[in-house]
Amino acid sequence: MSAQTWKSAVGARLAAFVGEPSSPQPLGVFRIGVAALLLIQAWSLSESLPELLGNRGWVPWSVSEAMASPAVPRVGAVVAALAPLGFSQAAIIQGLTFVYVVALLGLFLGLHTRLSAVVAWILHTVLLNSISFFSYGVETFAHISLFYCAVMPVGTAYSLDVRAKRLSGAPSALATLSLRVLQVHLCLIYLTTGLEKMLGPVWRDGTALWEVLMQPQYGQFDFAWLAAVPWLVKLSTWGTLVVEVGYAFCVWPRRTRGPWVALTLGLHLGIAVMMGLWMFSGMMAMLTFAAFGWPLLSEALATRVRAAVLLPFHSNPAR
Repeated sequence: MSAQTWKSAVGARLAAFVGEPSSPQPLGVFRIGVAALLLIQAWSLSESLPELLGNRGWVPWSVSEAMASPAVPRVGAVVAALAPLGFSQAAIIQGLTFVYVVALLGLFLGLHTRLSAVVAWILHTVLLNSISFFSYGVETFAHISLFYCAVMPVGTAYSLDVRAKRLSGAPSALATLSLRVLQVHLCLIYLTTGLEKMLGPVWRDGTALWEVLMQPQYGQFDFAWLAAVPWLVKLSTWGTLVVEVGYAFCVWPRRTRGPWVALTLGLHLGIAVMMGLWMFSGMMAMLTFAAFGWPLLSEALATRVRAAVLLPFHSNPAR
């Protein structure tokens, strides 16, 4: 094969990889998962809104505004703008969160999906900039996911917009490109996270999980018994590194994709149970399931359905 022929073949495969029309179902699963998790988070924090966002809450605005981005609006700025109209601080905070929840519900149902996603992303930006003191990894991934929902065709599957024929659920090149962006982004996240951990001596010597589980804010159970089985701690620590670093390489080939998705979901289930980081683990597990797991699952289900339909005809050729 000549160099020119080889380049043409590679270019054709790359073009098909990123632009061949495919089902938007993974993006629909992604949209529903993001909205569902953020609705659960909003419900769990609903009774703490004054303490989280109010000027006399856990962190006064004089402190939180010093940590906020000056280029992004804050709850305090919104309150200052609307206070002359007669709205109280509590009413404005409740109004902002109410609109945020309504936008998430619209996103979950796929009702005016693009508008719902944009509104949810803008309000999440305002809320996140106002409580940056309390934010951690899940907020960053939620923010990125809402942005993706705003720019990707996530409403073209499992949505009321499709049922109302406002959007088409047909396979498209944009759906493929969007899924590839999400998949590559996840690979970069896991690879860089794993490599960064490998630079730390506690990860290389296999004691990182022991140190984490012994911290009161993370340890959900008494794991002191692990001191008697240090090999288990080392195996779990190094296993985490293998899953994260290997993610970018093993989640693409068909032979290893299923096992690696299962290992990744198991990793996040373990983080949720042992460290209590349910929202973070749920978000990361959902991203992997939507990007890589759902295509495998839907393909397996379709194969079973086809086999069930064709089985009677194979068993009775005279029909």
